[in-house]
Amino acid sequence: MAGHVRSRGKGKWQLEVDLGYFIDPQTGKRKRNKKYKTISAKGQREAERELARFITEVTGDDYSEGRKINFVDFVQNEWLPKSVERNLSHTTIAKYINFLENRILPAFQFLRVDQVQPQHIIDFLHNLGEKGMRLDGKDGKLADTTIFYHYRILKGIFSYAVSSRVIEVSPMEGIERPKVRKSKIDVYDDDEAALVVEALESELLHWQVAIKLLITTGMRRSELLALDLEKHIDYEEGIVHVENALTYTKVEGYQIHDIKKGNGSESEGKRDIYLSNIVMDDLKLLRKLKAEERSACDSLWMNGEHNLILSHPNGEPYNPSSVRTWWIRFLKRHELRYIKPHALRHTSATILINQGVHPKTISERLGHSDIKITMNTYGHALRKADKAATDKFDSIFAKKQIDEE
Repeated sequence: MAGHVRSRGKGKWQLEVDLGYFIDPQTGKRKRNKKYKTISAKGQREAERELARFITEVTGDDYSEGRKINFVDFVQNEWLPKSVERNLSHTTIAKYINFLENRILPAFQFLRVDQVQPQHIIDFLHNLGEKGMRLDGKDGKLADTTIFYHYRILKGIFSYAVSSRVIEVSPMEGIERPKVRKSKIDVYDDDEAALVVEALESELLHWQVAIKLLITTGMRRSELLALDLEKHIDYEEGIVHVENALTYTKVEGYQIHDIKKGNGSESEGKRDIYLSNIVMDDLKLLRKLKAEERSACDSLWMNGEHNLILSHPNGEPYNPSSVRTWWIRFLKRHELRYIKPHALRHTSATILINQGVHPKTISERLGHSDIKITMNTYGHALRKADKAATDKFDSIFAKKQIDEE
């Protein structure tokens, strides 16, 4: 082994360590293995002391110089398979692949992982915020949440690259997380929610049950789609066991799986919710009608393993997009104000807040992993309810003063 120092002028010195020959695994050719480092030193002696440290560094057992691997190859052959092994939902994996193929991989396709610099990331995220980046043909810019999702994927890729010793330091370090502006939560007030329930009486029974459940339990659409009339409803106690979610992708089709929220533990997100009287009788009747439909079918989806609330006569689930499609038509038929189907979850929480229900109870009904999520999401409604509570004190004491006078 040989080491040398060379002056580069202005206090700069180049350190060189010759580690002998090695066989390049890609070409099979014999190559010199030399390591270089440029330092600042006051003179020859100081540079030589730094050379001694450098020799110790590159010959130590824990020394890692990383692997020279193309960014695209690393993502497709190493990071993405590991993501699949983490038991992520197939919809999450499909979303990863969509963002990777459409934007991330094309942007970094000519770089090795170790060549990606922070400025590359900053420029990429900045470009995502420009007009013309949408792929759906619509005007305007990408949503803040979409840009943030790209950031999350890149952070995960380079974090794994560090842990697998492809690189020593992630280029994501120090890069500011894209800001996601909170959009106003649009909900129905008590009167509007009552109008929706009233309008449901003229609709098909399964849609009556579905929308009433969304309003009164605050469950997510994927949780509603996975509700089984036999497995998840306790008709004696009036309880719904929220345990599963139903998701769909073109590649994997329909999947019913455990709820993948919170910290990922087996019980995270699962919960029992007491059902409102306005939906219990409907559920019992729907169960009876579904039994009649199923008995008339020669074959059932998944051999009849599931008896879902929103399903075709043969038991096959409704596509998740059907909820939004039906909801838009329903509101137009009855001339009701439009809010997104997911906003029925927010409506449920807001009604409970206005009725003085404790945030902890609301958090548990919604399946939040932490009450802080509830407090942050519904902070405005909670402050409004708190103000209303304070006004009650004012009215009590004002009345007392009038009585005394």
